Amino acid sequence: MLIHIVRVSVLLGLVSCLPFIGSLRAEVLGAMDGALAEPVLLFGIGMHIEPLGRTAQGYFSGGGPDYRQGPLFERHVQDILAVARIVEAHGGRMTVQAQSPFTQVAIEKSNTILKDLESRGHEIALHFHEDAHLGRNSEGLGVQAWCTVMQEEISYIQRSGAQKKIRYWSGGNLYPGLLDAASCAGLDVMSDWKNPRTQSTDRSLLGVHPWRPAGGPSETDLSKFATHDPNGKIIFLPEGAYDPEKFARKREIIAQGGDQAWFEVLREALERSLASARADRVNVFHFTVHPGEFRGDFARPFGVIEDFLTNVVDPLVKAGKIHWATFSQMADEFIAWEKANPGVDPRSAQQPLRPTEPDVTYCVMNGVELKMDIYRPRGSAAPTPALLYVHGGGWTGGDKRSGAGSLDFAELLARGYLIAAVNYRLAPRYKFPAMIEDVKCAVRFLKANAERYNLNSNKIGAWGGSAGGHLVALLGTADETAGWDVGQYLEQSSRVQAVVDMFGPTDLTVLFEGANPRLMEQVFGTSDRNSEILKRASPVNWVSSDDSPFLILHGERDPLVPVSQSQIFYEKLQAAKVPATLVIVKNAGHGFVPMGGPISPTRQELTKMMGDFFDQYLK
Repeated sequence: MLIHIVRVSVLLGLVSCLPFIGSLRAEVLGAMDGALAEPVLLFGIGMHIEPLGRTAQGYFSGGGPDYRQGPLFERHVQDILAVARIVEAHGGRMTVQAQSPFTQVAIEKSNTILKDLESRGHEIALHFHEDAHLGRNSEGLGVQAWCTVMQEEISYIQRSGAQKKIRYWSGGNLYPGLLDAASCAGLDVMSDWKNPRTQSTDRSLLGVHPWRPAGGPSETDLSKFATHDPNGKIIFLPEGAYDPEKFARKREIIAQGGDQAWFEVLREALERSLASARADRVNVFHFTVHPGEFRGDFARPFGVIEDFLTNVVDPLVKAGKIHWATFSQMADEFIAWEKANPGVDPRSAQQPLRPTEPDVTYCVMNGVELKMDIYRPRGSAAPTPALLYVHGGGWTGGDKRSGAGSLDFAELLARGYLIAAVNYRLAPRYKFPAMIEDVKCAVRFLKANAERYNLNSNKIGAWGGSAGGHLVALLGTADETAGWDVGQYLEQSSRVQAVVDMFGPTDLTVLFEGANPRLMEQVFGTSDRNSEILKRASPVNWVSSDDSPFLILHGERDPLVPVSQSQIFYEKLQAAKVPATLVIVKNAGHGFVPMGGPISPTRQELTKMMGDFFDQYLK
């Protein structure tokens, strides 16, 4: 069978009018001349200046760093300026968020850093900690009290040199009256919300499309905050399509893998955000740094930020997939979109599908309850075919409701498939073959519960990306002789009838970035490329003529899992006369992130290919 390389020529266009991009907007729109627009992601970096020392309201935790003590203030000023210069060199501007321990000292020292940054195009904004500015019982105060203190903080920012209106604030404030208080203080844009007690962000607040929250947040109820109200006074900018588990483990990730490990998380989140972007919506992604954070090597301070912008962001800017924007510029773009799309819910494009049955325990392995989400199609009387979704994440992270394949849920449900999205045991706590044992048990669970879920146990497919692609490739090739059918429902077979492998590793005996020695040690317990475990874990070594039909999708510019991994696997399947199709996606990196131009086929076209493939073999 031929390798299919689909090449579609699409001119880049902007989401809608981008007033802050100016002449570039007119140039691109003129060049389009009626061509289909591709989505654009508005990208920004926030600088959080924390309350180090006593605030203007008299609160001070004590015992910690203090801008009034020693050289800390001057050192952080230099750090902020250094990061600003790096961002400027890459064509961007930051949103710098300050509060009174910093601004008071700036006033006393006649330091003009905020005025200077503003004159260079950076946005100056407010960073607001309720305990630091309102004390420990801030939830019991009235809206006017919050408003007054916010105004006081803004006044210090202005007295320290900021000339323009302060519109944006950040802070994970647990206060139902927050939006009214902020509006009273003259603010109209916010983001970076996380629970200050757990340092976690709820899934409902993740995504790439801004909205106007219908109500303020509390620790127990974010439903109004996550719901769009077209008459809302505040615009919320989500941070992007982050993995919430990794987001909550930032300190741990940095402690274990250094600054570079966190920027790998950011790269993955940026890839997912690009994949989630839509041409008919405003799309945003941003991350935050602090003065002194990610400083790294003394000889090359903030080199990890420089490298991220050079290697990840710059190519996407050049390709027209990303445009730099401050946070207020993102909000202005959203306001323009609202005017052009009255009555449209901006979150309708990204609201996660709600599982029909969430967190079903499908198997118990070594005392671990393994969970899956069940999504049932509507209006089906006859038993339906089923699809197993296996997320990626380097075998060490990820979740059943995220990953590249989660973008395909809606289309596949609409085609009448029951979807079972699974979590599985992760390394380094659990070494391979725990992951494939779990995935095989999930297939057996579905077959054992075919009547309960009204599914056809002889029509089960599977798909996944990256590490998930690796696992579904094993699912379609490795039979019971592998010894990975352990646990429950052993009277059922773990055989599936069709597999879509998206950019999954297939030969782990080969050295490449996505199978680096450190990761191999974490997941498989060895980095020896000649080891039996890596040979057995490689799908290429399990290919036989009775394997499931395969659709293999891989980006031609994937730096993490090279396209040769899928080409080798495809050739093995072809030699064994297994029905297989390989689609090499032009201009696509890992996760189908665009690199050097728009991807071809588009992400929507890839989903359609998957649906057509499953229809062919499961209906």
